[in-house]
Amino acid sequence: MDVQISRGFTPDERAEVGRLYWEAFGAKLIAAFPDEATGSALITAGLQPEHVLVARADGDVVGVCGFNEDGSGAVDMSWAHLRTRLSRTRSVWAAIVLTTLARGEQSGVLVLDGICVNADRRGLGIGSGLLSAAALVAAERGDSHVQLSVISTNPRAEALYRRSGFETTDYGSLGPLRHLFGFDRYSTMRRALA
Repeated sequence: MDVQISRGFTPDERAEVGRLYWEAFGAKLIAAFPDEATGSALITAGLQPEHVLVARADGDVVGVCGFNEDGSGAVDMSWAHLRTRLSRTRSVWAAIVLTTLARGEQSGVLVLDGICVNADRRGLGIGSGLLSAAALVAAERGDSHVQLSVISTNPRAEALYRRSGFETTDYGSLGPLRHLFGFDRYSTMRRALA
């Protein structure tokens, strides 16, 4: 299987990138939205191609890796964007919930904003390829590290990150908010660039 990875996606690919992103992260994000359809639509519409690496095989989108750059992540979750589909009250709630999950930029560090691979293509090296592509983006920017967070209920992803040279640098807990998001603990992991 020949996998190509590049920055950005075409307008025709937006729906598939959004589906993949929501499939991977919707269970964590759903608390911010009134229902799955609204959440998925907001995420898909808010995707920012310049902050997304896309893996393709045989012309199909098979993996996505978002990252933070210039004060923004893979998905625009600004007040203006939230208000395109949510009431003022629902927008306030969504902003509060999403802020809890946000991981901002850090000097000298490319912070990844979600990595996911199509379920039927996992175990084929696509995730590793996306992480390598992210390291190239970081090197082009002059960063010294790539950083991501992984939830405790995803040991397969954590194993991938360790194989790719990431080491745990911190742990965190959502405490009482764990019921809202469906997970409690997470690890922050970093990979130093050579």
